[in-house]
Parts: sequence; C-alpha cells; structure tokens
Amino acid sequence: MSDRLALIESCLALAEGGDHAALPVLLERLCHADWRVCYAAAVALGDLRDEAAIPGLIEALKQEDAAPLYTQKEEYGSAHAGSNGEFRVNLPAHLSDDTFEAWRRRGRVKQAVCLSLGEIKTADETVHSFLERYAVDQVEDPNVRAAACKALGLIGNPKSLPALQLAMKDQEWCTQKEASKSVAALSRASAR
Repeated sequence: MSDRLALIESCLALAEGGDHAALPVLLERLCHADWRVCYAAAVALGDLRDEAAIPGLIEALKQEDAAPLYTQKEEYGSAHAGSNGEFRVNLPAHLSDDTFEAWRRRGRVKQAVCLSLGEIKTADETVHSFLERYAVDQVEDPNVRAAACKALGLIGNPKSLPALQLAMKDQEWCTQKEASKSVAALSRASAR
C-alpha cells in the first residue's frame, strides 16, 4: 500500500473512531504536500465536528486561496459536468506534471473544507464570511460554490439568506440547487 493511501485511510479511521485526541494529527495532515491527504483530513475533521478544528480549516482555505494555479477556468476550460454551459477543455500540449496536478486539485480541498465547516455548525463570523464569499464568487470552482451553499444551510444562520438567494441565480445547476435547498431549510427554521 502506498504511503498516500495509508495516510488517507488512517485519516478516515481516526474520524470514524470519534476520538477527538486525533485532532492534532488531522490538522497536521490538512497541510500535507499531497492534496489527496489534505482532502481526506478535511473530510475527517468534518466527521469529528470539533470546533477546535475551525482555525486549522480556515487556514487551509487561506492557503488554497493563495495557491498558484488554483483555477484555470478561462485558460483551460469553460464548464464541467452539471454545468448549463458548453463544455470545452483546452489543455496545452506541454502541460507540466506540477500544473496538471494543480489543475486536478482545483477546488477539491476547498470543497471538503466548506462541507466540514458546515458539519461543525459554527457561528464563527470568519467562517460565515468565507462561505458567503465562496457561494457567490464566480471565480470559484462550481463545486466549491455548491459546497459553500450547502454548508451555509447546515449552519443555519439567517444572515446567509442574501448570499444564498444570489447563489440561486448561479449559472451552474448544482450551485442553484444547493442554494435553493439551503434557503428552504433556513426559511423552515425561521418559521418555527
């Protein structure tokens, strides 16, 4: 078994056991050089639902925001599965391994972190501002926008309604649907 696979499996096993003593290990793996390990750590942290993970998850979002080649939407492609737009990918003939790997990583860690923050259901204002921005920012990968909408619905803060209502008009079907579901959930909660 590869080291990568062993690390991924151990992240998920640590969360499955529900042992909050695993938090430091998972936070360390959230910063791993391999994005697949970061993704697994983010998922595991969401499963633990421990508010002590929030600073590390926010730091992961900041690192992803600053990472080069986070999105190549205009350069390499115009749409994806679930898109209402025409699908077109223009990969250069001489794509380096680093560039190709960065393109594959694009949005996946952010998506997992957003969903984990939603599972934690925090009232943290910094989390709220990241998720609102991601929900409506057209530069973000569509899967990130959809995950942010879902997370805002899970958190259940009525302050999220304006961002979610804007996201309901997104060009991507999956973002529209997650925003609609979250608006409905927030409306039901406020009617109680």
